[in-house]
Amino acid sequence: MGLANIVTAQDNKDNLLYLPYAPPAIHGTILFYIQDLQKQTGVSISYSSSFLHLNKKVQLSGKERTTGDVLSTILQGTGIQAAALNGKIFLLREQSQTQYYTISGFVKENGSKELIIGASVYDPITKKGTETNAYGFYSLQVPDTCKGIVFSHIAYQSHYQPLPPPDDGQMNIYLQPHGMLQTVTVSGDKNKVTAQPGDLNMPVGYLSNFPALLGEKDVLKSLQLYPGTGSSLESSSNLLIRGGGADQNLYLLDGVPLYHTGHLFGLFSIFNGDAVKDVSLYKDAFPARYGGRLSSVVDIRTKDGNMKEWHGSLTVSPVSASAVIEGPIKRDESSMSLSIRRSLVDLLYSRTLLNDYGKYFLYDINFKMNQVINERNRVYLSFYKGQDKMFIKSDNPTINLFDDYNFDWSNITTALKWTSVINPRVFTHTTATYSRFYNVFTQNSLIPISFYDSLFVKGKGVSRIRDVSLKNETEYAISNNQHLSFGLGYTYHNFAPTAYHTNISAGEATIRKAPIYYMADVSAYAEDELSLFNDKLIVRPGLHFGALIQSSSFYASAQPRIMVRWQLAPNQFVQASFTKMTQFLHQLTTPVINLPTDLWVPSTDNIKPEHAFSYSLAYQRQWNSQWRFNLNVYYKQLKDIVTTNTVLNIFDNSDLWEKKVIAGSGYNYGSELLLEKTQGKLTGILSYTLSWAWRQFDRLNANKMFPYKEDRRHNLSLGLKYRFNPTWYVSASWKFASGAPFTLPLQIFPDFDWSRNIKGYLDERYSPFSTNQLNYLPYFARLNNYRLRPVHHLDIGATAHFGKDRKFQHVVTAGVYNVYNRNNPFIVSFDQFSYLSFDAVYPLQLYQYSLFKTLPYLSYTLKF
Repeated sequence: MGLANIVTAQDNKDNLLYLPYAPPAIHGTILFYIQDLQKQTGVSISYSSSFLHLNKKVQLSGKERTTGDVLSTILQGTGIQAAALNGKIFLLREQSQTQYYTISGFVKENGSKELIIGASVYDPITKKGTETNAYGFYSLQVPDTCKGIVFSHIAYQSHYQPLPPPDDGQMNIYLQPHGMLQTVTVSGDKNKVTAQPGDLNMPVGYLSNFPALLGEKDVLKSLQLYPGTGSSLESSSNLLIRGGGADQNLYLLDGVPLYHTGHLFGLFSIFNGDAVKDVSLYKDAFPARYGGRLSSVVDIRTKDGNMKEWHGSLTVSPVSASAVIEGPIKRDESSMSLSIRRSLVDLLYSRTLLNDYGKYFLYDINFKMNQVINERNRVYLSFYKGQDKMFIKSDNPTINLFDDYNFDWSNITTALKWTSVINPRVFTHTTATYSRFYNVFTQNSLIPISFYDSLFVKGKGVSRIRDVSLKNETEYAISNNQHLSFGLGYTYHNFAPTAYHTNISAGEATIRKAPIYYMADVSAYAEDELSLFNDKLIVRPGLHFGALIQSSSFYASAQPRIMVRWQLAPNQFVQASFTKMTQFLHQLTTPVINLPTDLWVPSTDNIKPEHAFSYSLAYQRQWNSQWRFNLNVYYKQLKDIVTTNTVLNIFDNSDLWEKKVIAGSGYNYGSELLLEKTQGKLTGILSYTLSWAWRQFDRLNANKMFPYKEDRRHNLSLGLKYRFNPTWYVSASWKFASGAPFTLPLQIFPDFDWSRNIKGYLDERYSPFSTNQLNYLPYFARLNNYRLRPVHHLDIGATAHFGKDRKFQHVVTAGVYNVYNRNNPFIVSFDQFSYLSFDAVYPLQLYQYSLFKTLPYLSYTLKF
């Protein structure tokens, strides 16, 4: 505001606004200069504190020489004008303007100071609001008429904070958990999910809401209750999203990508529920900051650690034990959290069950430390290691093998993160990460050479991935109606897909060095979220750019995306989105059930990047803050997706594996329905998905389209939870999924090339070990022409809390998995197998093997 905007009652040099005035400093608040001006000049200044932000910091230019000069500078941009009248100076508000200022800060949990993700920040006057980001930070512009701000979260009590904010505009808020008297019990009650048509946010407490296999709460299995999600096998943590493959999901652990997420053949995920703080799943309308996969993003954040006091827990179940300890390193300034989980199968059952099958164990370690540098800056350091070891001896009595097998695979991730509040409107974070997936397979064989001599052969297969990356992401709140975000990223990849060595030289293939790929992955993004027509319309356009750079090839991809949401009425809206995603890395799968023998390979001269074009349309409505209804339809077109025309794994040491990869196209489409009750004694979820997934490859199925192996026509989930009181509750869940596509021969012919006569019917063959063994040739008309039996099971459980108001607390969980003992298909084989005796063989037919019958479970947790 210049002097032209100063209102005067008399146009002469006696005007009070022209009185000489020498400011004592160039930095200060509006109140400081008003008080000093009155003191030096003796002129009374009249104003209303209801519309003037007196604590706002201002800076003079140093050229101010009069009262009018100073007032012009300190009131610049406020919509306030100065007027000299009757011996006084009045600060008057222009009728056509409203003064806005920005408040910002962090929303934290009362007591522990754990940062709260997704908390609502709401101005009841303008009805404008925002949410805290992944680091608990918010920025909101409020008018001078605003008296206070409401902070809320579904797991916490709402809080009303009067204004004005502190001098620098930063205002940290502490929310009290619902009905919780002690901080240690907070995480157990964060059990409500924030769901939108294309994404959902799940606090970790939700994991214990419903029964789980053997009582092991699992992040990925909990996500499978929602529409559009499923698994390839019964009770597997292998997450499938809208007909996509497992490799099309981007898994992030504190911002670090993961390549293998399964423990114990995929029955459990590597994400320890005791270490996880927050889970977000994106199925469509992907924010521009995400890229690199086609189907979904699973963004998992671990606990920061209690800033006030030390707490911990110990959990024991029939299959594992886990321990958590967290607390302040320096009170209110730094904290740490350490979680350890280990399987107990090898310790408890090594002399009984495992003696017949082999040995197996796993463990996980999660560590996180965070340091508050000052009110605006914080540093995080996180580390994860997960390990699986399995050993099967050739002399085990259950599986007739000729070799000793050893599998050993592990994940290691490290992230160093720095978050900074540049100013009340700008928040930025920079992350440096390291990731490694390492898989080792060894095989020991004793091959008879003669009656007196034999040859010992030792083989070793190795598959490895190493990533080092650096990225920066910035959020800029231009106004309440516009939020801009942008960022850059660089990742250095080191791939060694397959290397197999033996102690003997049996040919070129065994001594040829495995190919190693060095490449750079560069990414950049920008996104603008606009709120228009009084928040009736929200538009979020964005662009993600990715490039893969190798010595022999270069691929670049511009990936536009847009989301449009229109509010029809209070608590009702429709949403439409379009997203292009590009995937530079590919997973070549084998028939082995969820063993880490699959190969991760990059795009090369012969293998192009995969592309997906996703379209979605959704409608959502809520009633009384308790019920939520969501209907979503989607369509996804896939280009240049890859598969193999043979089996590829770490045992394949050939450098010609690229020629075994073939490219094709596909379509995924369907509809999803969600009905959820989120509050009250009785809560629950009902989800249904009707979907199709098709694939076409030039050299498969006569170039015709066929159902993809992960196609599930119907998926239905029902979960109910009834809380009798704060001490205990019961829950039940029922899941149904259509059978997986399966290929069966249309006819079977005897193989006369073996020059043997057929003796008897096909189901009365001689033993494969006899000299009269018969062979057959199957005729396949098309791929995936049949379906397996549907998978469904009912699970029930109960949880009781004891001593909730005491220092030591106890949680007992019991339940039954697969109550009605359904025989669900786990592995299906079309083959003929022999018994140990030569005159007894299995008939040639389709065999189904079921893994889980009715299984009770019991777990105990001690909290302190």
